Amino acid sequence: MLTKIHINRFKRLENIEIDLSESVVFAGPNNSGKTSVLQAIALWELGMRKWAEGRLKSSAKKRVGVVINRRDIVSIPIPSALQLWNDLRVRQSTKENGKRGTKNILIEILVEGFTNGKNWKLGFEFDYANSESIYCRIMKNVEDNLPMDFPEEALNERIGFLLPMSGLAAEEYKLEVGSIRVKIGEGRTAEILRNLCLTIWQENKDNWDRLAALIKRSFQVEINPPLYDIATGRITMSYSEQNKKEMDLSDAGTGFLQTLLLFAFIYANPNTILLLDEPDAHLEILRQKEIYNALLDLIVDSNSQLIIATHSEAILSEAADRSMIIAFLGKPHVVNDRSQLVKSLTTIGFDQYLLAEQKGWILYLEGSTDLSMLRAFVKVLNHPVLEYFETPFAKYVSNNPGDARAHFYTLKEAFPELKGIAIYDNLNKNLQSNDLIEDMWKRREIENYLPIPEVIERYVQ
Repeated sequence: MLTKIHINRFKRLENIEIDLSESVVFAGPNNSGKTSVLQAIALWELGMRKWAEGRLKSSAKKRVGVVINRRDIVSIPIPSALQLWNDLRVRQSTKENGKRGTKNILIEILVEGFTNGKNWKLGFEFDYANSESIYCRIMKNVEDNLPMDFPEEALNERIGFLLPMSGLAAEEYKLEVGSIRVKIGEGRTAEILRNLCLTIWQENKDNWDRLAALIKRSFQVEINPPLYDIATGRITMSYSEQNKKEMDLSDAGTGFLQTLLLFAFIYANPNTILLLDEPDAHLEILRQKEIYNALLDLIVDSNSQLIIATHSEAILSEAADRSMIIAFLGKPHVVNDRSQLVKSLTTIGFDQYLLAEQKGWILYLEGSTDLSMLRAFVKVLNHPVLEYFETPFAKYVSNNPGDARAHFYTLKEAFPELKGIAIYDNLNKNLQSNDLIEDMWKRREIENYLPIPEVIERYVQ
């Protein structure tokens, strides 16, 4: 199991450290770095395998790098190796003793883990060679500046990076294990689903029965054992719905196929660190929760580890009680501290927490019309708060101060620096002015500021 990862200068990630557990959920907005962390873990494993192949048996202390070809980095589709570097910078200028020079900028990925009862630590640095290749070297210890020892326990950890499916290949032929892994890394999961099912059917009938039972419970569908034609190498597979004809697997829906892929991969690859990018794609909310909980149970049974990147509020709500949640806002950090944040996930929604941390303030209004009119007022007046009205965190509470206060103070439990302002219609009530500043229009409502003589006259002119 991986327990911690430190990443520096990889894509948009700069000097971040993330604690990991048996089950981890990455949450955050688009382009916040969630997928990049999954890719960094996959790159670290590739570096480890390449280093082990070329250097593990060598007694040399010199840190000679092994070469990794861009095409070998199958889990990160890029046109040039340069795309791996933060800000695309691979060199920096230096000045020492009055002389100018250049220094290579290195990607660093350091991973800690616990395997077979032993703690271990292993890091690799990646040096840009050219657009088609990079060098990989083992990192130095901070204490003695010597290369790290290579913990053989780390080689027992196998990583599987699964991207969302976009369909299923019409035909599929039997592949060797290595070819299956390459296609998975390339995101070509549509071409290996039947192969995974065939592996389970041939190697462990009990696991096949468990897989079939899981699918039946989730989709009320019977999956039939795959058929392998030795003469042609072709694999066919079908399924049957209740009281309906047998259908080819290619006729199934994308959500069904995505779920079958996840479960089949785990059964075919126990003791795996499973990296999932948006596994909830193509699934409705109820099934997202059901599939996520089934995945967690299966991870425990198969002695595996689960790391998910998701936007799904349903999954985040379920994860509050069963997984570690990492928020990708600013520096990635743990947010499931079992405080008010976790307790309120199911009632407020995790997206509200993300917005609160991202924006730092909330605007409470009666409805969306109020926001549109306020934004228009601000633009006409060229008011200094104009920039804050471009993408505000606005919550509509239908002139109910109680709802606004409950929402605000629940979020403030998680983010003490949070600020809020609420503007209501003229309610003829006593309002507060503490951390949540409350105010009301002097006229009955915001619309009453439009049909006045001065406004109409200016509009006509």
